[in-house]
Parts: sequence; C-alpha cells; structure tokens
Amino acid sequence: MITTDTKVKLSKDHIMLIIIAGVASYLDAALAVSLGVSLPVWAKYLNLNSWLVGLLSTTLTVMIAVGAFIGGKLSDQFGRVTVFNIDIFFVAVGSAVMVFSDHFTGLMVGAAITGLASGADLPTSLAVISERTSREAYGRAISSTQIFWSVGIILSQFIGFLTANYGMGSPKILFGFIGVIAFVNWSVRVFSKNLKTIESNLVTSVKEEDHEAAGEAGEKIKIRDLFKNNHYLVPLILLTLFYLFWNLPANTWGSFINYFLVTVDHQSQRFSTMVAMTANILSMILVFIYLRISDSKYRYKAMYAGIAIAFLSFAAAGTFSGNWQIFTFAYICYCLSTVLCGEPIYKVWCQSFYPVNARATMTGFSYGIVRACTAVFSIATPTLMGYSPSLLLWILMGCTVIFGLCAISIVQLIRRLNISDPAINKGEVNVLMKHYHQTGA
Repeated sequence: MITTDTKVKLSKDHIMLIIIAGVASYLDAALAVSLGVSLPVWAKYLNLNSWLVGLLSTTLTVMIAVGAFIGGKLSDQFGRVTVFNIDIFFVAVGSAVMVFSDHFTGLMVGAAITGLASGADLPTSLAVISERTSREAYGRAISSTQIFWSVGIILSQFIGFLTANYGMGSPKILFGFIGVIAFVNWSVRVFSKNLKTIESNLVTSVKEEDHEAAGEAGEKIKIRDLFKNNHYLVPLILLTLFYLFWNLPANTWGSFINYFLVTVDHQSQRFSTMVAMTANILSMILVFIYLRISDSKYRYKAMYAGIAIAFLSFAAAGTFSGNWQIFTFAYICYCLSTVLCGEPIYKVWCQSFYPVNARATMTGFSYGIVRACTAVFSIATPTLMGYSPSLLLWILMGCTVIFGLCAISIVQLIRRLNISDPAINKGEVNVLMKHYHQTGA
C-alpha cells in the first residue's frame, strides 16, 4: 500500500541503471533529429527527389513503430535484459551502415535497422527500470529518462549546427556519434559484471507487495488473456488515446516551428533555430524540477496545469498566428507543458497498470500504434500547412482537449482500480482499499 509520508530514495545502483537504460530515450530522439538534419544534405549531394526524402523519413518512423510492437513482446517472452542488450547492438550496426553509405539503398537499410532496434529498445528499457524500482519512486525513475530524450534533441541539433558546412560529412558525424554511444552502451550492458550484479540485486530488493498488489508473482502471462481482461484492456485504450493525441501536436509542433516562423512570420532560419533550442533547453531544466514532485501529491496538479497551458498556447497561436512574438511565446510555453502532461507521465502510467511480465509488451503495443498513426498524420501535415497554418493550429488545439479528457479519465481509473500511486493521498487510498476488501469490486 502506498504511503505518502515517506519518500523512497533512489540509490546509486538505481541511478546507474537509469543512466544505462535512459540511453534508449536518448537514441530515440537523436535518431529522429539527426535524420531531419541530414535529409536536406542527402537530397543535395545524392540527388534525391522529394519522394525519396519522404520515404527515408517514413521508413525510420514506421520501423520504430514495428520495433515497439515486436520488441516489447519478445522481451517479455525471452527476457527483458537479453532483448535489451540485443536492441542496442543493432542501433550501433544500423548507425554504422548510415555512416558508410553514399547511396539511397544503404541509407534505407540503415534507417530500417536503427528504427527497428530503437523502437524495440524503448519499451524494453522502461520495463527493465520499473521491474527494479519501488512503485513509490516510479515518477522519478521513469521520468528521468526524459532528460536523455531532451539531451538527444539538443545535442543532435548542436552537432548539426557545428557541422552545417561539412557537406556529406555532417550526416556521417551525426550518425557516427550515435553509433559510438550505442556501442559503448552495449559494451557496458554486456561486459560489465558490476551492472549485472546491480540488475540482479535491484530485482530482489523491490518490495514484494509492490508486485503482489498487481498479481505480479513472476509467472509468464498470456497476452491474449490481458486483452480479454477489462482491468488491463481499458487502461491500454485510454493510455493509447492519451499518448496519440498528445503526440500528434507534439510531433507536428516540433516540425512546424521553422516553417511557421520563416514562411508565415518572415523570420530568419537562425532565429527559428534559436527559438527551438531555447524551448528544448528550458524544457530539460523543467524536467529536473518535475522530478522533485513526480512522486508527490503535486504530480496531477502539475499535469492539469500542463494541459491548461497546452490548450491556451494553441488557442493563442491560432488566434494571433500573424504575430511572431505571440507565436514564439506560445511555442515555448507549449514545449514546457509537455514535461508536465506528456510523455513522462505516460511512461509512468504504462509501468503502473500492468504486471511486470507484460509491461514491455503492452507499452510496445501502445507505443507502436501511436508511432504508426503519427507517421500517417505527418503525410497530411504539409498539405494542411500549405492550405491554412491557423487551421492546423486549431486542429492541434482539439487534440489537447482529447488528451486532456483522457488524462482525467486515467486518474479516475487509477482511483477506481486501486492502483498504487503516491500522487493520491494516503487517506484516499486507505478508504479505497477498505471499500475494495469489503465489496470485492
């Protein structure tokens, strides 16, 4: 049972595990940003037309979705640490292929390999962390991976900026750096006896009641049984809808900033890049602040504030789309809101609703669906932007309404299903547990 009187501390072993596993989030972000930076370079030096450029981008996104579907299930079936280690190795292999490829076919193969491996690694890495962490510390442990995600964006943008005049050398440096990070991480995962000891000790140190509360006795679970059980199916549907309608504006907004400020508001490319960099840096700083409240009663208060900020940001941007100052301010505010009500809390929820031996599968299923839908939506985005930038902003505002309603429903479901959550006060949990034992419902 959750008590909010005592805050569970993360040990040095937990921090080490989070760093090693968090590289999956770094790679996920770094691959997407590095590909975006590299596309115009490849288009110029390899004479790629717009269809081939779009195919490269779509291939990475689709393969990440496929990897999430497959990797999560495989890790629950054959061992999370085993699949965890294999995934990262193939990220290094795929990155090496992209470094040494000077033709379209090689780039496609590299994008497919890195996308598949990165997609599989993300849900697996989260399950590895949660399996070795007390529920009272899920917020800090899981949300910490968002720091790596932010670093992946900022560092890749910075490397792209430094190598902007290097021609084909720029993509090689970008993906070479990713490959080195992936290979070093794989080496530590596989050959470090200290890490293996940490992983083993942390599994046994997690309180038994953390797993018993969700029926997590360690037995293998048939996935089809989970889909037949509303206790797991309803959260899966709500979490997928929440993440989808959060991810659509978040993904589009990241690609939209340069187009809007340069094309619509007639600002320079340098200015738009600096705005994006500023927003990402401030968001990373906010992640550190969020970690201090992510396992407290303020978690959901911060979430509701984030939803309101996201809604108001799109409303302001849509209403004053011709004013670059208001648009810039709205963009930065929205980016900050994503820390409070976006991917960090989605990751925590994914580890809270499901048994240990099904978390990677269910997270991968949800994550894969969202990535696939996002890829489809991105195909229509340029047309929407060309027709009416403000219309796109209003559509994205509608997405914030939907994911906000889903978030509220998920919090209510946590209470109804008596899910251990430190953000719900102790008295409320005691009343719910008493009702559960008396009624059996």
